[in-house]
Amino acid sequence: MRLHVIVALLTLLVLIAVNAFVSPSYPWWLWVLIAWMPLVAAHTAWSMGLFERNKEGS
Repeated sequence: MRLHVIVALLTLLVLIAVNAFVSPSYPWWLWVLIAWMPLVAAHTAWSMGLFERNKEGS
């Protein structure tokens, strides 16, 4: 999980740098951030066990 967050952040840093050189007037890297961060958050929640159901009551 930690590796995925680090890779996501490093990739976004690269995209921000590319955006600064290619088209600094339009921050298109924000679209990647908006699309990617909910996926990283869901993966983090899953790896922490937040989606596991309690099987004792069933």
